[in-house]
Amino acid sequence: GKVERCMLLEALCSIEPSWTDADLLKILQAAGMPADEPISCDAFLSFLFEESAAERSLADAKTRFPQLGEIPELPRITDDMTVEFLTDVEGNWDYFVHFVSLSQVLHWSGSERGAWGPGELMLRDQGYFVFGGDAVDKGPGDIRVVKTLLSLKRRYWSRVFIVLGNRDLCKLRFFAELQDGEDGSAFEAKGGAYWIPDPKPCPDYETYVQMHGLERGHVSTVKWILDCNMGCQKTTFGARRHELALLGGEGSDEAVVWSYRDSVDPYGSDPWMLDLLRVGQLAVILGDSLFVHGGLYEEAIGAMPGEAPAENMQSWASRLNAWKDLQLQDFVERPRWREASDAFRRGGDMLIDYGCPGGGSNATIVYHNPFNNGNPQQLASRPSGGLPGQVGRPAGLQRAPPHGESPTVVRHVRTGLLVITADTSFSNLSALKLFNQANNRGEVVTVVRLRGNEVQLEGVLRDGSPHGCRLHCDPTKDKMPDALVGCQLNDGSWVKTVMEDGRVLAALGKRFQVNVQTMHPGKACLMLKSVYADERLHVSLKNLSAEWLLESQLEVQLCPTDGMEVQSLSHAMLFKPEEFMSAETYIFDGHGTLWGVRGVQHGLTNQDLEQQVIAKVNSLIAAGKRVLFATNDSNYSRRMYVDRLLQNGIQLCDDDEMSRRQAKQKVVTASFTCAWFLKKALIRRPFVLCSHLGLLEELKEAGITDYVATIDEYGTPKQEFFAPVTKDNVTRLVHQSKDVDAIVVGWDQQLTALKVAVAAAFLKWSRDGAEEGQNVMQIVQCSSDHAGVLGVTAEDFLPGRQWANRSIPAVGNGTMSQMICASVGRDIKAIDVGKPSEVLIEALKRPVEEEGYGVHLDKAVMVGDTLDTDIELAVRSGMRSLLVLSGVTSLSDLEKLRETTRFPTWVVDSLADI
Repeated sequence: GKVERCMLLEALCSIEPSWTDADLLKILQAAGMPADEPISCDAFLSFLFEESAAERSLADAKTRFPQLGEIPELPRITDDMTVEFLTDVEGNWDYFVHFVSLSQVLHWSGSERGAWGPGELMLRDQGYFVFGGDAVDKGPGDIRVVKTLLSLKRRYWSRVFIVLGNRDLCKLRFFAELQDGEDGSAFEAKGGAYWIPDPKPCPDYETYVQMHGLERGHVSTVKWILDCNMGCQKTTFGARRHELALLGGEGSDEAVVWSYRDSVDPYGSDPWMLDLLRVGQLAVILGDSLFVHGGLYEEAIGAMPGEAPAENMQSWASRLNAWKDLQLQDFVERPRWREASDAFRRGGDMLIDYGCPGGGSNATIVYHNPFNNGNPQQLASRPSGGLPGQVGRPAGLQRAPPHGESPTVVRHVRTGLLVITADTSFSNLSALKLFNQANNRGEVVTVVRLRGNEVQLEGVLRDGSPHGCRLHCDPTKDKMPDALVGCQLNDGSWVKTVMEDGRVLAALGKRFQVNVQTMHPGKACLMLKSVYADERLHVSLKNLSAEWLLESQLEVQLCPTDGMEVQSLSHAMLFKPEEFMSAETYIFDGHGTLWGVRGVQHGLTNQDLEQQVIAKVNSLIAAGKRVLFATNDSNYSRRMYVDRLLQNGIQLCDDDEMSRRQAKQKVVTASFTCAWFLKKALIRRPFVLCSHLGLLEELKEAGITDYVATIDEYGTPKQEFFAPVTKDNVTRLVHQSKDVDAIVVGWDQQLTALKVAVAAAFLKWSRDGAEEGQNVMQIVQCSSDHAGVLGVTAEDFLPGRQWANRSIPAVGNGTMSQMICASVGRDIKAIDVGKPSEVLIEALKRPVEEEGYGVHLDKAVMVGDTLDTDIELAVRSGMRSLLVLSGVTSLSDLEKLRETTRFPTWVVDSLADI
């Protein structure tokens, strides 16, 4: 029962006369009990005994770890030292063993130990090991992973470092929540999982018990905790039961419950999880490298829970770790629930909170997602000034949402600071799950290694391909292609590692998908965001090769998040005018976007809809926005396209010669980008397949006048190319132009078999006679379009067949060049210069002084009606995009799109709707 303070003091004095009221007040204050209210005798006695037990527990821990409380320091990492980093094992014992097999600092020694591994884990001389947190929770190896790490730490105290993760800290919950009389409902009554916002995605305890046919009690409570508010998988409870049996223990549900409680029991004989928390740290600094679990961000740097901010990184790390020790001591002294003045509390609850989402007043470094919509972000500029080492090594080798099969590297553009996110726990969702149902890694593993002034990555991808790179703390000392790792491409993807054949691997995350592609380093240089494109990473267009430009391999990897497909489409359908109007530059497609639009579904005629669309574009121009117009139709020169825009009512410029000439800088045609590329690539005598003068006009303006074309200077087709395809005709035409140095394929609407044969002969014979390493003739296509659109049928065209208002198809420019390449019989590919090619993107972002357009791609919006060209151009270049459904793309086409990284930013029926 409860008694008044005076009665309690009287009882105490009857046992020990020296007791005073001041002594009692100190104890009540330490126990968090009110001094002016009736006191619970049970709670008072429990506190006294816990205090005594806590002293014994701490003494036992000191016996197991004599250096407990000492934090070893490593002021500098020298060339003869090797530091390796591993994180987020999450109970996957096989993954842990696989890592050791690739390690240069860890190795097994002695005889086979069965389930405990092929020997005792040892650390080599001059070797250092950092574990980055989250040792437990998903695989059937929690106990073995933790106890192996503890054994390693005990034997190599000053060379093994353990960073604590959210999955490690939250295990403190189990002691209080599994006491007699406690269950899931009691936990919810005390406040529950407050870190999970409402409405919670998982059921409450009572509903969970009913759904799964369970009895109320500790077994169902542990299952509910693991499933619903500890971020585990439904297999975690069974995995612990399996491991207990594997290690010779009792594999029952009750044994699982007690294994969780006993692992953090401060009074127990083997609190192995509590021991991990004792020897672990929230932040580890080795030399000029900082290791944390969650990540660094503006609000967290220097922040201390309930204390004044730290002044520098060393002080911050030291104070955080000291605070962690005090919180653990609080847990050891008061691990059970107690009722405070405003809430139910337990010892160490601030440390538990620090490991939860939003913990530490939204300033935790243990639980943080540094990604934006599934993709890594550049670290803010502030950390570089406060981090140890101005240019340095990984600032925060950390855990974050997985992003492909290898660690993610982000290099700070100004300081060169490296941030490496090393969690790859979802690298292979199709991995064998026979022995571990939570295995989403398979054989994928990467070792992050620090040696001297370098960071090294070495590992294996899921197809068995080896990869790796070396990154210097000074980025100017990196060699190609390793120098590309940590750089971001125009499409938002990050270069992550280098394949064995020299190609680089880049990944782009968006919502639940990760698009992974490998590419030639030259292509990656061409795709670099301007902030990374310095002289070291510059690629000359004259060295451009279709083979490496087109050889990239794209793979879509899924992360286990349900229901995101619908969210991607619904998000795109929510057009936000204020965001659209915030852009600096707008690039508009022509056919299907401005004209040739379909108005039937809007209740308008095509002409009425077109007038509304043109009015919207003119309003942007009148508002002072920069508006450009792009077309893949190489039959138009820029001058011709300006004329067409004016004829369609676009108020591009005044109707005089000078204004029209200046307006050409607002038009991007495939004929111009073709001429622009040929000039940069030093091509002087191309064989040009075309049917209109637009392409030749742009070639002349670029200074390329010695071309061989299939039309004359007046646009009349040359009759010799309409002759039958014979060996004499082919050889005669080739002989007449034997010094041709490239093939250019425009949208030739008078294509003949003889033109194809002559172009194929040039390509084949230039390769047949080429020596190894010698440049060969390239084929350049003005666009990759498989089909073209000649216009739209009349509204009264064949009404009986419902063929009115239909697009009129034509063979596309890309199909024409494919015919030529296929005729050679080799794996020949054309260099594309239209939408959505890297060449056109390069022309857009190059400054005006270099004959480019000077577009800031991250401040631009691409508006068009085609997914494969318009929207793909935006995706590759990093622009936002608006898809209009007034052209070739329908809503059903969009619904079939499963690659969320290829989704437009917004979707509207037509430009009239913006």
